[in-house]
Amino acid sequence: MAEKHADYAIVGHRPFGILIAGHYKELNGYEIHRPTGSIDWLLMYTLSGEGEIQHGKNSITCTAGDVAILMPGLPHHYRTKHEHWEFIWVHFIPDPHWSTWLKLPETSARFIYQRIVSEEVRHDMQNALRRLVRHGFSEGRSEQYRRLSELALEETLIHIQHTYPPDVPATMDPRIAEILRYLQMHPAQKISIPELANRCCLSTSRLSHLFKEQVGDTILNTVHKFRLEKAAQLLAGTNRQIAEIATDVGFDCGIHFTRKFREAFGETPSAFRKQKNKPNETIYNV
Repeated sequence: MAEKHADYAIVGHRPFGILIAGHYKELNGYEIHRPTGSIDWLLMYTLSGEGEIQHGKNSITCTAGDVAILMPGLPHHYRTKHEHWEFIWVHFIPDPHWSTWLKLPETSARFIYQRIVSEEVRHDMQNALRRLVRHGFSEGRSEQYRRLSELALEETLIHIQHTYPPDVPATMDPRIAEILRYLQMHPAQKISIPELANRCCLSTSRLSHLFKEQVGDTILNTVHKFRLEKAAQLLAGTNRQIAEIATDVGFDCGIHFTRKFREAFGETPSAFRKQKNKPNETIYNV
């Protein structure tokens, strides 16, 4: 089911669902089925009504104040239960700095669920998530508003983390968080998986397996995401030549850069630059 909703935004034109969010109120009959899961993380916070989330062989009913986080690759099916389901959703790939706030115990494999009891925490979380969605609609979706959206998501994760007892096991391995941070800070650098493996004291096969399990994609594809994200920022915020930008973010071939950029954004780098200030009307099947 693909529908167009008013409260939906791609935050900062970030590719591959690095950060997109929306506010839905769906009547009975709404449902989404992903037999292979998502490539990114999905957070859903229920505002009112009821929704049912089936994950693997388990299912759970979400009511007001419930938060659910589905990790990459988890098969799932969710739907409106009874009359309506109002919820805010966020698809994201965790920033490496968020690993501290993702120290959340899994309710079941690759699934996190928590009922927020405190009215004060509910209020703060709702405000943060509403800001996240609102900033995504800010005209031009500048770098500053993108950053505000990221901060709102980080605030939400902190609130969730604080509802648990201290010293709960981390869902993101700190070695993977460190590799993610390194890749994000050095997107143009040539990547050698053996060197990365040595960096975090893992075998190459273990690193590749653990990285895809926790991030939801391969190391190479993740590097491409960070490179394309940086390229989009440079295209939107500077007048530099496209060929120069391609080289600066780590692409040796301009044709390859254009092809990858089109795959991520649905348009060429030059078209993206021309359209950067126009509202994005993409329909996303949350």
